[in-house]
Amino acid sequence: MMKIIVAPDSFKNSMTAKLATKQIVAGLKQAKQQIDIVSLPMADGGEGTMSVLMDHLKGELYSREVLDAIGRPIQAQFGITNSGVAVIDMASASGIEHLNSSELNPFSATTYGTGQLIKACLTYHPKKIYLGVGGSATNDGGAGVAMALGYQLLNKFGEPIPLGNIGLGELKTIVTPEKDVLSVPVTVLNDVANSLLGPEGATNIFGTQKGASSDDKKILEENLHHFSLIVQQDLNLDFADDWGTGGAGGLSYGLKTFFSAQLTSGIKTILELLDFKKDCEDADFIITGEGSFDTQSKNGKVPFGIAEMALQINPKCQVIILAGKVSSNLGDLPKNITLVKNINDGQKLVDQTLSRGPENIRQASEWLAKNFLFCSKLNGLQ
Repeated sequence: MMKIIVAPDSFKNSMTAKLATKQIVAGLKQAKQQIDIVSLPMADGGEGTMSVLMDHLKGELYSREVLDAIGRPIQAQFGITNSGVAVIDMASASGIEHLNSSELNPFSATTYGTGQLIKACLTYHPKKIYLGVGGSATNDGGAGVAMALGYQLLNKFGEPIPLGNIGLGELKTIVTPEKDVLSVPVTVLNDVANSLLGPEGATNIFGTQKGASSDDKKILEENLHHFSLIVQQDLNLDFADDWGTGGAGGLSYGLKTFFSAQLTSGIKTILELLDFKKDCEDADFIITGEGSFDTQSKNGKVPFGIAEMALQINPKCQVIILAGKVSSNLGDLPKNITLVKNINDGQKLVDQTLSRGPENIRQASEWLAKNFLFCSKLNGLQ
C-alpha cells in the first residue's frame, strides 16, 4: 500500500494548515486506490504555529485581553500543553492579520501586547515556552516585549521612550528589572533566517510588507542600529548580526538579548516535536505546500524544511509541493522535490481567488492521485 504524508503549511488568508490537509486528503481519496495517508498539518513558526502544536501536543487554550500592534485592546490566545509547556504565536497579539492596509505603521507598531501575553501565560507556571514569531506587523526589535516584562527603556530625560521603532531613536539608557520576570527557558520558532540589521535584515527584507517606503526603511534601520548600540553599551551584548535575530521585525533579537532565548529553525523544531522521522521512514510521497512558493521559502519555510529533512531520513521519498503562487526564479531545488504545482493551474481567472483556495487544492490533489502518484510509482521514478 502506498504511504503518503500530507503536511502543508497554512495558505495565508485562504486556509489553515488543518483545512488544507483536510482538502488534500479529500482529493487523494478520489483516486479510489488503497492509500495509507498520514495527516500532519504543519507550521514553521509563522501564524498558525500554536494551533498546529496544540493539536498534536494537546492541552488547553486560554484567552487574554492585550494590546494589538497599534495599541488597541484585542483578545489573544496562548496554549498550555498537558506536559506544562506554553505555546504562543506572537501574531495572536501583534500580528499583521489584525490590521488593514491603512493601519500599517512600522514606526509605531509594537510588540508590547506579545509581552503581555507572555506575562499572562507565566501565571500558569510553564516549564518552557515555545514562541512562534511569524506574521508580525512590528519592527521594534522586541523593545515592546522587554518593556511589558519589566525593562525600562529611557530617553535622555529619564522618561520611557514611546512604544514602537520610533522610540528606539530616542533611547539613552536600559534599566534591567530588579526581579527576573521571565525565568523559564524560551525557544523561539523562527520562520526566517535573517539577522536584525543589514541588507538582508529585518527592515530591508520585510519592511515593505509592513508599510515602509524606501525612505522609511533608512530611518527604521537607523533606529534599530541605535538600539543595538545602546544594548552593547548597557548590557554588553551584541546579537544584531546573529542568525534569525531579524524574526518578527527583530522580536527574535529582543528575546535573545533580554531573556536569553534560544533561536531555532521553527520547521526543524516542529518536525522533531511531531516525530516526523518515524512517519517519513517508510513513506512513498510527502505532499506539502504554502500560499506562495518563492525565494523566501528557502529561508526556513515548511516545504524546504520538509524536503531537506526527508532527504536525510528517506532519500527515496518524493516530495510534492502545492502552492497558490509559484515563483519563476526558484533556482535549484532539493533533488527529492519532484513536482511543484500551482493549485490555480487550469482554473478560470474568476476562480483564482483566496476564497477558492480550499476547492482548488482539493481538485489539484485529485489530479495528483489520478495522473501522477501511481504513474510515478509504476514507472519507477522513486
